[in-house]
Amino acid sequence: MQNIGFTQYESQVYLALLQQSNVTGYELAKISGVPASKIYQILNKLTSKEVVLAIDSDPVKYAPLPPDVILSRIKDDYLQTLNQLDDKLENVYSQEDFSNNFIWHLSERAAIIRKVIEFIDSAADHLFLSVWDEDVDEISKALSEAQQRGVKITIVHFGEKLLGLGNEYQHGGEHRIRIERGGRRIALIVDNKKVILGHFQEDGSCNAAWTANKVLVLLAKDYIIHDSSFAVNFSLYYGTLL
Repeated sequence: MQNIGFTQYESQVYLALLQQSNVTGYELAKISGVPASKIYQILNKLTSKEVVLAIDSDPVKYAPLPPDVILSRIKDDYLQTLNQLDDKLENVYSQEDFSNNFIWHLSERAAIIRKVIEFIDSAADHLFLSVWDEDVDEISKALSEAQQRGVKITIVHFGEKLLGLGNEYQHGGEHRIRIERGGRRIALIVDNKKVILGHFQEDGSCNAAWTANKVLVLLAKDYIIHDSSFAVNFSLYYGTLL
């Protein structure tokens, strides 16, 4: 509740009312753990937010609005605000493209995977991807949807999980690379416009960077093309030996 704009005390009061409604402020202070000196101030704020109802009785008693009503209203207000901001911020934003040289950093795996999916969802023409088995399942749905949109896909797999999408290559050098790098990486280039590079270490720590810098985009693309060529040669060489 604090993440959607309620204070700690407001959250405690509302949760207490959900468990026991139609109570006085004095009773609610005891139930919620909010100091009696602050309970009426909190109740007044919740009443003004239309989260709590003050029942006309003597003494006044309080009841909560149902959670679905409150959450639906908050959601609608939030979406309306976002729509207004979308229009207004675009009007303010300078169209001069000065951001291409910026490099944005991420340090949590969930955020990295979320950004990768966001990149895939934005693809309109072609994407190049280098990915390991541990990470491919979470992005497979987005990749499948991209192909359905007509996006051309090139994937270098470090592992066994082929998806049956676009041009796929199994690298074959996973064990050696994992030892050399101390972990695994993910790389994605979208429409030759932007790139994200992530590194997941064996101890669970990770970091990533994404950018629209043209030099880094093309460099990462060359890296994936090189790995796809290695995969073909690796397969041909060991296939001949077998």
